[in-house]
Amino acid sequence: MAPDPGQYSWQKTADSQCGVIAIRAVVAAGMSRSAIRWQLKSGRWQQPMPGVVVTRPEPLTRVQLLWCAIESVGPDAVLGGASAAALDGLRGFDDEYITVLVPTRRRPGPRPGVVIHHSAHVNPTQVYPHHRPRRTRLARSIIDMANWAVRPEDTHIVLTAAVQQRLVTVDELHSTMRNRGPIIRRSLISKVLDSLDRETGNEPTRQDGTLNSARSGLPSSGLMIPTQEYGRSALSSTSTPLASQSDRI
Repeated sequence: MAPDPGQYSWQKTADSQCGVIAIRAVVAAGMSRSAIRWQLKSGRWQQPMPGVVVTRPEPLTRVQLLWCAIESVGPDAVLGGASAAALDGLRGFDDEYITVLVPTRRRPGPRPGVVIHHSAHVNPTQVYPHHRPRRTRLARSIIDMANWAVRPEDTHIVLTAAVQQRLVTVDELHSTMRNRGPIIRRSLISKVLDSLDRETGNEPTRQDGTLNSARSGLPSSGLMIPTQEYGRSALSSTSTPLASQSDRI
């Protein structure tokens, strides 16, 4: 019997995403929902979030959870803030929740362990065209973190860390902020960037993003911005722990 080409199409997609794939993609490739339910019931697959499955039985990694978040929320979702910045080298801002950006018109329901922000200003120039999982460019991620920070001092901390880790330049952050659209902390961010510009002499140098604790005065790990409060006013989702397989198709 000839192999089903639809089966290979969804398997290839899942394999390229660490075993994560949207249920709609599996169904579109020809697998029935009852067959998907059997895979879940047998323990061969997992469903950590609505609308998405992991085609592997092992405990989920952080990267798999990131894939689950954007595949669950939808094709126009991208990782943002601390979740995106960590993938691009920012150290010292680990967050147990996953930050996802969606267009303002979208109103996805809550996802376990996912914080959803809405933005009318996520254009293709602010998203990496080839990075996977898909996410905002580092400068945009940093500006968003600074804008969503609960306290003014947290805004200063994240901007300073990004520049001192030599992941982005002050000029890049200035440019990104100009193209960002409305920003609550625009004045504060501008002042911090101007201060960093004077302190660094506007160095254009980039290096691999390993935190230099002695230079920055920041610890090399742990939350610098309280997860439970970070961006609270903008949340449209849940802050419950990541679920197991309790969500159903």
